Amino acid sequence: MAVFLLLIFSFDAFPVKMPKGGVVAVSFAPMLASVFLFHPIIVVIIVLLSDFLSWLRQKNKRPVQYLFNASQLALTLGCTALVYNYYYQGSLPKLDLQFIGAAVAAVFVFLVLNSLLVTLVISLVDQVRFWPLWLSNLKWSIPNYIGTAPLGILIAFIYLNLGLWGLILFLFPLILARYSFQAYIDIRQSFLDAIETLSLAIEAKDPYTRGHSTRVADYVGTLAKELKWSDDRVERLQYVAVVHDLGKVAVPESILKKPDRLNEEEFQEMKTHAEIGATIMANTKYFDEGADIIRHHHERWDGTGYPARLWGEEIPMGARILAVADSFDAMTSDRPYRKALGFDVALQEILKGAGTQYDPAVVEAFVRIYPQLVGQAVPAPAEAAKKEAAPAKTTTTLHSAKA
Repeated sequence: MAVFLLLIFSFDAFPVKMPKGGVVAVSFAPMLASVFLFHPIIVVIIVLLSDFLSWLRQKNKRPVQYLFNASQLALTLGCTALVYNYYYQGSLPKLDLQFIGAAVAAVFVFLVLNSLLVTLVISLVDQVRFWPLWLSNLKWSIPNYIGTAPLGILIAFIYLNLGLWGLILFLFPLILARYSFQAYIDIRQSFLDAIETLSLAIEAKDPYTRGHSTRVADYVGTLAKELKWSDDRVERLQYVAVVHDLGKVAVPESILKKPDRLNEEEFQEMKTHAEIGATIMANTKYFDEGADIIRHHHERWDGTGYPARLWGEEIPMGARILAVADSFDAMTSDRPYRKALGFDVALQEILKGAGTQYDPAVVEAFVRIYPQLVGQAVPAPAEAAKKEAAPAKTTTTLHSAKA
């Protein structure tokens, strides 16, 4: 019992930070092993003591936070142990089909119950939507739990057959798994930080578009979901939307800030931003088709757009989605040469462009989500940008909640 208490406490001290504020602790492996080896009451005692030790080592001790974390984790692991013992009647685990089935059921119960309880509290505290937050954290935690669960099984069998020294030797691959997963998350976060920096550079060059990229990213996300894109493709398209005007850094400020409509020569200069932005992002592996979306987001359905005069389905689907979202936000935002149009007026302009400027199918989807988009568009541009840039007040942890 003391060995597993030490293992859980040690790995809880080095959690893996998730992309959207959550963390996953590798301590799930010894927790799961304890479920296989001990009575449910012993499992609950182990996790309560471990959580208490983790709370003691915190600099800012919050009793309410500890009480929630300890109670929800004890409830979760207790239920997990009960489910395991219900499906597996043996006193000690044996590697057979009955054990594997019971182990799968135990992992499922732990993941669902723990994530539901923690996400519910975070959504109430931070006043964010429950389901998107829950699904987002599940997306990143499920692979980790699937990878860690076999380690929990191995820990249990190594302890049964080799004792303490076997566990010590086994710690090395477990530590490696933790640092490998954290390295992937860190690299991805560095890339996203670079995207945010590029977005700020665009807005610094053209202050009239402040918040434009953020709003367009929101719009394309909602629109792509309506068109049944997968969550991964939606996320990537939103990153592309954030930097879709990156090429404007090469356009003279005299053109960007001109208070009148551009003449032909100036318009030709402005048109280069799509190609320039695509060229900048072309070597970014994470974007894949993102460079083509940036390059062609000013193409028209009838083939009269730029830079390649593509028409119809020759235009990348992501670019067709981005074109509608970009136009809607441009029309409903102040520009140097005109005031913003009303939302309903902008919608009518989008409808007029169906079949000529825009993909009719994308316009139909846009009409369906229009009420939702109007709700998103209510904040002023500066407020929207500030909201997007502000860090979350609380992080979601698939073991516990940390403020």
